[in-house]
Amino acid sequence: AGWALTSHGVAEKLFTVNKHDEIVGQVAESARKVSELVWDVTLKPNYKFSDGTPVDAQHVAACLTALNEKNSSAQSSLGKMTMTAEDELTVRITSERPTHVMDAVLAEWVFAMFRQDTDGNFIFTGPYVIENFADDHIDLAPNRYYPDSMNRPQIDLKEYGNGDDLAEALKNNEVDLAFHLPIHTLPDLRSTDGVRIKSFEVGY
Repeated sequence: AGWALTSHGVAEKLFTVNKHDEIVGQVAESARKVSELVWDVTLKPNYKFSDGTPVDAQHVAACLTALNEKNSSAQSSLGKMTMTAEDELTVRITSERPTHVMDAVLAEWVFAMFRQDTDGNFIFTGPYVIENFADDHIDLAPNRYYPDSMNRPQIDLKEYGNGDDLAEALKNNEVDLAFHLPIHTLPDLRSTDGVRIKSFEVGY
């Protein structure tokens, strides 16, 4: 799913929400309303996919077209969308339904940017690339075409059978970061040296 690819650092969207709850450009630079149903989205210059291919309007138009045609979630806000590359960095979007917040629409989880290479592999733009994908873990390597890649560590994402096993791994210093820990494990973890617990609300 697009949200998982994004949360794991593999994919990005044209726009996203920052820590101040503001819509900001990610792969895109801006969105300009042309008419009731038409918007022009300007891409950031010199942006690249993780294989070094420059991100251009043709790639983005093809990606948005595929998502809108094949994923019903990509039709929930605007209905049917038609994308055309106006120039190298400008994508024109014509939608079935109007919006006054195209940047917010394109920040929805479903609009993860990708392209497919000649072998059919999906290539994304995020700070990490998938080095190895197994049943119980994913090995992530820094995307060398992403800013500050040299300062980014390797990441091993592990899946545990249940929350108690994950809590035990955290207690034994086998993992650096753990999510969705069972509430009943928190008192013991809070008393464990080197472990810091932070609770926060999540809305869907």
